[in-house]
Order: sequence, then structure tokens, then C-alpha cells
Amino acid sequence: MIKIKTPQEIKLMAESGKILAEVMKKVLAKAAVGITTLELDKYAEELILAAGGKPSFKMEKGYYFTTCMCVNDIVVHGIPSDYKLQDGDIVGVDAGVVYKGWHSDASWTIQVETQDKEIQKFLETGRSALNKAIRECRPGKHIGDISKAIEDTVRGSGYSPVKQLVGHGIGRALHEDPEVPCYLRGRIENTPEIKTGMVLAVEVIYNRGESPVVYGGDDGWTIVTRDNSPSGLFEHTVAITEKGPKVLT
Repeated sequence: MIKIKTPQEIKLMAESGKILAEVMKKVLAKAAVGITTLELDKYAEELILAAGGKPSFKMEKGYYFTTCMCVNDIVVHGIPSDYKLQDGDIVGVDAGVVYKGWHSDASWTIQVETQDKEIQKFLETGRSALNKAIRECRPGKHIGDISKAIEDTVRGSGYSPVKQLVGHGIGRALHEDPEVPCYLRGRIENTPEIKTGMVLAVEVIYNRGESPVVYGGDDGWTIVTRDNSPSGLFEHTVAITEKGPKVLT
């Protein structure tokens, strides 16, 4: 069931999102050659707690970290570790905050130090796809409009949206209905209608190649590209208002 939020509830979610946006900004700025993904994770937790929030991801059963750290071919759910970032690595930081009982969720991907032109084109495609998807977050549109915007942008640049993973509704729970796929499933009009008061975690999850995604290792969390091609992840928490989308993160 899709849960509709009141303006006051969206205001509280915006407070959560503001904390997360600042945390993401600082963590990404700290991502440099030689720092471990576990150090970045601990830094994110310190920032969230200092702001009066709590890490959303630690509320997920069996997950014990504040962030997911997705380096190079890791698509989602990368577990922070003693891995030291290297020059040219692609690192995606995914984090969530719960504040006054309300969750926010965001992720962003950058390249460490050296900026490769092909990788920059790849990452710019993800940013563009997210922006176009957010513009579709308007009353009267459908979830399929969001999915189509992502798929068209990603495929238009020669990359592939991940079909096995989705964005989602968000609120009192980190994951709520509806699912927000990165590609169009069927006809747009058959997907849920977007209504005022909905809040969505819109995610662009895509790969440089056409590779399927598989579990990496045996931790039960980390998902990677089978052919080791790079993956990208961009996400904002977005509220649907009468006037259109409002990015909370």
C-alpha cells in the first residue's frame, strides 16, 4: 500500500533529508586515495549522530554499517572494509538517516583523484538521468514515467539500467511501496499514478556494460557486475507536492 504523507510529515522528512545531504557532501569530500571505505563509514556515522539523527541502514536486519560503499564493479550494498581507495576508483556512497521517526535515503558516485573522460561521461549520464527522473515526479504522472526517463537517458548514452534493483517509497520505513524501477515495465498507464503526498527514493542504478548483476562473495549483501564492468548509483529522496517535485536530500 502506498502511504501518503501530510505536509507536516513531509516537513519532518525534509529535516531528515537536510542532515543526510550535509553528511553526503562531507563524506564525498573526504573520499581520497589511501582512505578506507570503513573510515568513511565511521565518519558518516559520527556526522549523523552529531546532527541528532540515526543511521537508517543499521536498522535493517543483519546490516551493521551506516553506509554502503560501492567501489568500481560493486552495484549496491557494498560493505565498508579496510579497502583503501586508489587513484581512479569509482566510489558510490549510499546512506540513510532517520530523524524524528522519518527516513531519508540518498547516494552519489564520484571518481577518486584522476578524472578519466570516459568515466566522467558515464557518471554525468547518471546525474542527468536522475534529474530527468525527478522532473517526472509530478501529480498525475505515473511511476512508469520516472522509469522511462531513467532508461531512455541511460540507454541513450550506451549504458544499461539494472533491472533487478529498484527505487522505492520511503517514510516511517526505509523501504515502502511503490517500487520505482530503472526501466519501463509494460505500459506507463498500468504503473501506479503519482499523487501529492507521495515520497519516493528515486534511484538510478546502471552499468557501463550489459552484464547481469550477481552476488559478490559470500556476505549475502554485496552485488556486483558479472563481467566486472563499472557501475553507477545516484539517488535522491523526493516529495511530490501540488507544485511538483521537492528534493529533500
